[in-house]
Amino acid sequence: MPRERARQVTVLLAEEEYARFSAYCRRHGFKKSTLIARLIREYLEREEFGHQSELPLAAGQREE
Repeated sequence: MPRERARQVTVLLAEEEYARFSAYCRRHGFKKSTLIARLIREYLEREEFGHQSELPLAAGQREE
């Protein structure tokens, strides 16, 4: 089965936030990118925001 292509996101953090995040990752053995991806997945699940395969119809556009 082919692997899904990964996409990249750049995240900017204030110096203090970055230091805290780095320390947390070191203490718990996480790679930063792995933990960020996990946090995003968990947040979207908690918000019950499912995968959207198609965009909804634009206002005024009707389905036929």
